[in-house]
Amino acid sequence: MDRGPLDRWRPRLFLGVALAVVVLVGTVGASHWQPGARDLDLLGLALALVGPALVILRPRPPALAVLLAVGAIGAYLALGYAWGPALGGSVGVLVTVLLTGPARTSRVLAWSGAALMWGAVLTAATLREDDPRLAGLVGGAAWTAVALLIATGIRERIARAAAWRAAREERERTAVATERLHIARELHDVLAHSLSAINVQAGVGLHLLDRDPEQARSALASIKETSRDALDEVRAVLGVVRGETPDGDTVDGTPAAGAAATGAAAVGAAAASRGPTWDLAALPRLAEPLRARGTDVHFDVDPGGPVPAHVAGVVFRVVQESLTNVGRHAPRAGSVLVHVGREGGRLRVSVADDGGPLGPLAAGRPGYGLRGMRERVEGAGGTLRTGHQAADVGGTPEGGFVVDATIPLAAPPAPGPSGPGHAAGGPASDDTASGREVPDPRHTPGDREPDTSPGREGE
Repeated sequence: MDRGPLDRWRPRLFLGVALAVVVLVGTVGASHWQPGARDLDLLGLALALVGPALVILRPRPPALAVLLAVGAIGAYLALGYAWGPALGGSVGVLVTVLLTGPARTSRVLAWSGAALMWGAVLTAATLREDDPRLAGLVGGAAWTAVALLIATGIRERIARAAAWRAAREERERTAVATERLHIARELHDVLAHSLSAINVQAGVGLHLLDRDPEQARSALASIKETSRDALDEVRAVLGVVRGETPDGDTVDGTPAAGAAATGAAAVGAAAASRGPTWDLAALPRLAEPLRARGTDVHFDVDPGGPVPAHVAGVVFRVVQESLTNVGRHAPRAGSVLVHVGREGGRLRVSVADDGGPLGPLAAGRPGYGLRGMRERVEGAGGTLRTGHQAADVGGTPEGGFVVDATIPLAAPPAPGPSGPGHAAGGPASDDTASGREVPDPRHTPGDREPDTSPGREGE
């Protein structure tokens, strides 16, 4: 709603009372110093105070207030009362109209009212016995225009300040939403991968507990190591929420125990200090849960040079989530191929398995895995394509699932006006939407046709 600074009653009350005092004192003084004017009586006082009263009461519609003010000042002058501050009441009404309601309508109404007011003043001047000086009339009209111009500037300045505050609040909300989405993705990736690994290792331990105690002990040791790593990562993510830097201090340098980071800027600064720092050489560690259950995981990692930290973090999480989805949703997968390579100025990561398509019930379950991967990749300026393969992978008669992402190695682009929600809820990439194939890194693009079976959603 377009509101002006005088739409609230308290500023109007203050302006109306101040205007009434000025008009009353000035009109009494003007009547004393203008001997040829009609003596001030109750009618004259009532007509002079109509303007201040309208400022306080602000009748609806505003055009009614303008007509009442113009009629009152015209009658006041036509009856022969003293020239002077009585005109200020009508000018105050015009200023009030200008500073209330929709800006465009109020501006037109106020300036139209000013023209009508001075038309009434000139008409009343012709009906009086005394002959007012032309310079006085021109000066009064000029001061009316100055008052309206000042009121217009005040309104525009207030509107700009309000727009700036709204933009700042929107930026803060966007920053908080972005960081909340970042934290949700981090927690999902850490917990989904770690709990999946723990589940597999616990199953191996239970299966071998009686037949092979040493192997069962090894599975329990793996569970301990996986859970410890998961706790470290969760602690790092929670440190972002608290606004702590890696050394335990808050982003403003105060100890974490004695201060809490506040505002989106603090959260963003803490998050920046914890950007992705994973090494692509650590990718084979992500395959340990799958290998523990007998799945062959092959890595073909050749980034062709140094990789920026933010790209390495995205690649790490894409591979982690993809392997987690294989473990949870492709129990028949016998082999998985992870490919990471440079293609020009972009880094391509692909994870393909031979687990075959899911059943209708499993495939239709909602989840956050693929959506989180898409948000990460698109947030770094890349594209993500996912889908089932129609041809075999690894020599099996039934194709599996492919996650294929390309990420530019340059700095990530600044987020658009739509914020993080665009990546989260926007349409799929043009390649996916058009049914274009998702290539397997071990084949040329023409080796297989796209499959239209349902996608696999990690949860």
